[in-house]
Amino acid sequence: MRIIQLVAAFLLGAANVAVSADSDLQQLLSRKLKAIIPDAEITSVKPAPLPGLYEVMLGATVLYMTGDGRFALRGDILDLNAKANLTNIRRSEARTVAFHKQDNTAIEFSATGGKSLHTLYVFTDIDCGYCRKMHQEVAQLNAAGITIKYLAFPRTGLEGDSYRKAVSVWCAVDQKQALTDAKNGKDLGQGSCVNPVAAQYQLGQEVGVHGTPAVFLDDGQELGGYVPAAELIRMLKSGDI
Repeated sequence: MRIIQLVAAFLLGAANVAVSADSDLQQLLSRKLKAIIPDAEITSVKPAPLPGLYEVMLGATVLYMTGDGRFALRGDILDLNAKANLTNIRRSEARTVAFHKQDNTAIEFSATGGKSLHTLYVFTDIDCGYCRKMHQEVAQLNAAGITIKYLAFPRTGLEGDSYRKAVSVWCAVDQKQALTDAKNGKDLGQGSCVNPVAAQYQLGQEVGVHGTPAVFLDDGQELGGYVPAAELIRMLKSGDI
């Protein structure tokens, strides 16, 4: 019994040392990053697939750093044997977590006529021409078993008409109708409430959105911009993505 107790105490002590070391490393890398990017928030640190580097997650953004915090790399690590983009796998995993956190604040147009076969997260701007074109085809996508979850991404940032219109939509009692009305050019006036527009816009920046619509699968994979509904349905059904 005494030996078992000693072994258990040793293992617990080793675990505490490992936790402390991990915490110290994260603090070091965070300090180095904040010296250059003051608002950088590290959410996790772990050894990277490439020896000598650490994978540093900034929300849904993947970065690689050396243990002393001197060097940082932003790019993809490819496993040539497995023929896999390891960075993209982690990026998609992080996006999935981030998207699901917005489920309660996304404006959802659910699949009709049965089970939802696919869910797409779509960063949208009220005035963007291709966003409006895609919205006109949402009913067709819904009928094919595709659920659309809209996230706000005002292209002009967190000021100006694009932002004001997004806030008015997300503050409306009937958000779905308000979004449709706004995309049809109706002036909703100035809405005001506690809203997720800024948080969704920030998430869009984290996941690399540069234009709208920006379409992502439920598993975090990026599909890109506007694709005609018939072609998008074909791609999803065939797995040609």
